[in-house]
Amino acid sequence: MKISVSWWLRAYTPITYGTDQMTDLLDIAGFFDLNGEAYSCVPYGSGHIHDTYLLEAKNEEVHRYILQRMNTFVFTKPEAVQDNIWRILSFLKKQEGEKHPSGIKDLDLVETKEGELFFQDSRGLYWRCFHFIDNTFVLDNVQNPSQAFEGARLFGDFLARLNDYNPRRLHVTIPHFMDVEWRLKQLAYAEFTNPDARLKKAQPELKRIRQLQGISEQFIRLQKALPDRVVHNDTKINNVLFDQETGKGITVIDLDTIMTGTLLTDFGDMVRTFTVKGSEDSTDKASYTCQAALFEGLVSGYAEVLSPVITEVERANLLLGGKIVIYMQAIRFLTDYINKDVYYKITTPEQNLLRTRNQLNLLGSVLEQETDLQRIIGKCF
Repeated sequence: MKISVSWWLRAYTPITYGTDQMTDLLDIAGFFDLNGEAYSCVPYGSGHIHDTYLLEAKNEEVHRYILQRMNTFVFTKPEAVQDNIWRILSFLKKQEGEKHPSGIKDLDLVETKEGELFFQDSRGLYWRCFHFIDNTFVLDNVQNPSQAFEGARLFGDFLARLNDYNPRRLHVTIPHFMDVEWRLKQLAYAEFTNPDARLKKAQPELKRIRQLQGISEQFIRLQKALPDRVVHNDTKINNVLFDQETGKGITVIDLDTIMTGTLLTDFGDMVRTFTVKGSEDSTDKASYTCQAALFEGLVSGYAEVLSPVITEVERANLLLGGKIVIYMQAIRFLTDYINKDVYYKITTPEQNLLRTRNQLNLLGSVLEQETDLQRIIGKCF
């Protein structure tokens, strides 16, 4: 979620406090209720949103944590984000020993010594801390149906265990996040203003989006019939931690976008990201198509845990969830291309136009295989 190129640079450049950044970070860490005294804090991972550090503290033994400087340019309501996470994790913790599946762990927030969910430093920056989960790894892409199964099983389990939580208790931290009407209005405005005269090159993609608008109309009509759910909203494979020894998924991470929503869009984002072999920037059209074997792994994992709680209207429209999320992503990439690439980071001049084409290619492959994909859903559920 990026607003302008200068904004991107400002928001994503790691903070440096002084001549000894380690000392500064350890000072920040000292405000959290750690086991022992912090002695090491180094950059960790490859995330693009928050500044993330691996923090180590020691008393009789070493304890590891994740310390993050929250990106308040992306998440303008950091208190609300943290409150949502705390509410959800507290609810899940109460289920331990009841509905908590063996082998699955949940994130664990570390409060400040004052009992707060975050620390705000003298510069107004927000910091938070989690217990580190050892012996895990993340995947950047799904390579086989087993990985798709495990990722979907974890996201499905997360949603199923929150089935009894009232989603209306959650804050709206990113308005219009999965609002296709709003995305179409953004595209229309970009088309009207055409700030860099790019509309001419985008005509084939714009025409195709208009041809497929029936997908958005179908989803909009259906929404009133869908139950409100607590949804993750970012169900990519790199938001699942896998056990290094067993290869099983054990933890869902990146809970910043948890809000009230529909199961269909969580499923849809998995279809968009789990079932392709290529990347969003692939120049090979064949690699960015829906692979039926990966789709079946995904649906099987989702069904294993969600079958008892999914409603008939949700089950019957799961594939629509895939179509609407892919469609929305195509709209977002095309809107950004017309607007001179002010939202998504690019490395080549027409990268967002290529990304648009890839999303439309993926959506086309889903539509071509719709009968077979629906058969897989029917078999698994």
